[in-house]
Amino acid sequence: MKKNLMVLSGLVLGSMPLMALAQNASGCDAARPGTIQAVICTIGNILDTIIPILVVLGIVYFVWGVVTYVISSDEEAKKAGRDRMIFGIIGLVVIVAMWGLVGIVVRTFGLKDSSVDVSTPTVNF
Repeated sequence: MKKNLMVLSGLVLGSMPLMALAQNASGCDAARPGTIQAVICTIGNILDTIIPILVVLGIVYFVWGVVTYVISSDEEAKKAGRDRMIFGIIGLVVIVAMWGLVGIVVRTFGLKDSSVDVSTPTVNF
């Protein structure tokens, strides 16, 4: 039973990064290099890559806690597994809530809408 659980969790976790990174990057094709809009788009693209990786790490941490809790026989190891599960859930809630909040702000101000022409000052280096 324990071996089957470990194999199943390995299969699920092995395919998670492929599913999480299957999204498109933000549409900042019209941003000219050297503008503030280009810098913001670059930061947005980096965050679009990092946030799914953090979600996957939170899920891995949660599953690690579940496996530790199920496999262990002594009470101290079960407590450590339970704590990992709780911290994994808290981390996932915080990550998804912040991602949602950023999405609400972006949609509210129309920052990703390609039909909006925003004049931004240029930065000369």
